[in-house]
Amino acid sequence: MSELILQGPFLTRSQAARRARVPVQVLVHRPDLLRVGGGWLQEVYFGFQFDDDGVRPEIGRTVQSLKPKRSDPVIGDWLVRPNRSLGHTSPLRYLNSGGSVERVVELGEREVPTLAPPSITDQLESDAPAAAPVAAPTRKGRRRAVSRRPAMGAR
Repeated sequence: MSELILQGPFLTRSQAARRARVPVQVLVHRPDLLRVGGGWLQEVYFGFQFDDDGVRPEIGRTVQSLKPKRSDPVIGDWLVRPNRSLGHTSPLRYLNSGGSVERVVELGEREVPTLAPPSITDQLESDAPAAAPVAAPTRKGRRRAVSRRPAMGAR
């Protein structure tokens, strides 16, 4: 998977709470909903998760099964991409046509990438001890002042 496909329309937090028929404070803790955002990006919810009756049960069950080990944007991307195992239709279209939730969950468990272990950046930003100083070579081969940044090869 190279780039994530985030298919709209999207709902704001208050719009999603109205559609789900729950208070906003409850919405943000629902394990059966996918959301994207945070930081500089306003939190939004994928519109395909909702119908006139609230949260679509087949989407909610799928999301809740996949979410503990996978990120919301990655699950959302997988749901809208054509899937060879489903006859080149997306899991979302497959579910829309009455397909089996169990089959989609089983495929998702096998195909949707799990959350990566913490990156080196995460580790450096944690409370771990700082990297040992590295002397940086100069053009003429002489050593200059010791740098506190890790060497390029250490990344």
